[in-house]
Amino acid sequence: MFSHHEYKLGWGRSKANQAYKALKKLVVYCEVPPCTRLDAITISNVLDTSITPVREALIQLETEKYIVSCGNGYYTQKLEVKKLADHFDFIKMVLTHAFRENLYEHSKFVMLPSWDDYYLISEFLESFCESVAEATKNDRMRHCVHESNIRTRYVRWLDLQRPERLSRLSRIRGDASELLELLDRGDKDGAIANVDRQFSAVINTIPELVLEGNDRAGNTKESWLQTLSSNWAES
Repeated sequence: MFSHHEYKLGWGRSKANQAYKALKKLVVYCEVPPCTRLDAITISNVLDTSITPVREALIQLETEKYIVSCGNGYYTQKLEVKKLADHFDFIKMVLTHAFRENLYEHSKFVMLPSWDDYYLISEFLESFCESVAEATKNDRMRHCVHESNIRTRYVRWLDLQRPERLSRLSRIRGDASELLELLDRGDKDGAIANVDRQFSAVINTIPELVLEGNDRAGNTKESWLQTLSSNWAES
């Protein structure tokens, strides 16, 4: 499904990887308008680097389906309800499979994060899903869960920026605490039902989040190149 670019010789230390990380962060967090042409010359000028690593980064991002190629160049995409729902459904399927087959052995020493910090919450939830995927001993499945986490990260962030944020955080905390308790007791049916409830709740909000996300991204026309430059400096 996705190309393992990190295995390319010398990729980790290359300018292409630096450009790839900067552009990927821009796309993942919807900090560039949908359907924007990613011109390699313009980008290389902004990043003060040669055009070759930028082209390599764009090719890799297109290979991984973060952007699309169309005739005269590479373009960003809109958030799409079905694609996001499919990613959430895939993660749920992996968790359900692992719990049903008793593949995941929960550690009672796992500590819940501070529920006032979105980034800690996000890291905990992503880490938990990936640790369950790792328990399947299927590298492809683990990699796909990791990718699905990345591709749904922005809408999960949007979900926690809404007016009902505090009640949403409380619900997430309650569901996560209950899930860990069910796993401690070995109640796989209860754990599967919990996961189904959690993911169904998220999937039901996707249409609204997609509208909001695309609207926000559309307002970055004047700022996205500056954001890209900042990403480049950090990568």
